[in-house]
Amino acid sequence: MLIQVLFFSLVAGLAAMAGVFLVYYFSNWSRRNLIFLISFAIGVLLANAFFHLLPEAAALAPSWPYWALGALMFFYLIEQVLTIHACREEECEAHTLGHVGLLGLGFHSLVDGLTIGVAFQVGNSIGALTSLAVILHKISEGACLYTMLLGGRFSQKRSLWFSILVALATPLGAWLAYYFAQELTGQVLGWLLAAAAGGFIYIGASDLAPLTHKKNGWPNVLLMVMGVVFVWLIGRFI
Repeated sequence: MLIQVLFFSLVAGLAAMAGVFLVYYFSNWSRRNLIFLISFAIGVLLANAFFHLLPEAAALAPSWPYWALGALMFFYLIEQVLTIHACREEECEAHTLGHVGLLGLGFHSLVDGLTIGVAFQVGNSIGALTSLAVILHKISEGACLYTMLLGGRFSQKRSLWFSILVALATPLGAWLAYYFAQELTGQVLGWLLAAAAGGFIYIGASDLAPLTHKKNGWPNVLLMVMGVVFVWLIGRFI
């Protein structure tokens, strides 16, 4: 199981770097087409939360709603405190750029890794599906981070190195979760899965969904539905 946790978390880190390099090498292309990947990622995130994470959490912990809602409110609070927001249509919006924004997205990346590690404690299928949801939204997150750092007047070289460090926080979080989660009871795992679901719902509905309302219309709706159907079909056969 450790190999799977490390593999998927490393892929998630590489996905974040892929977003960085899309902006670095193909800035114009990424601005035009990243929105389509974001739409698909919304469907994957929400479908994983409602089809897999929440049902598993409900089976393990009767108090799961408090943890799901608590996580959603926690992410909202973090973004309000750090004033970090997802990318707009053309650029990233961040009222506080530089080191504060870097800290916020670094923490977010660590939580992504923790989510992967906890999900694999429940089962390989839910671990793989959860990892897929993380990987897809990491691409847009990487693109946002790099653009935000440039907006904070970091050099291209420093922005690239800081982006790599943030990406590495995901496998670090997965590794930590793997070792600590083995000692947890089923009820605590249920709490953590519910919290992960709350995080997925917040990212999909609050951070990513508003971006898709800015352009392209129905293609975004179709891609979001495809993301939901994709997760449903994968869940039927894994």
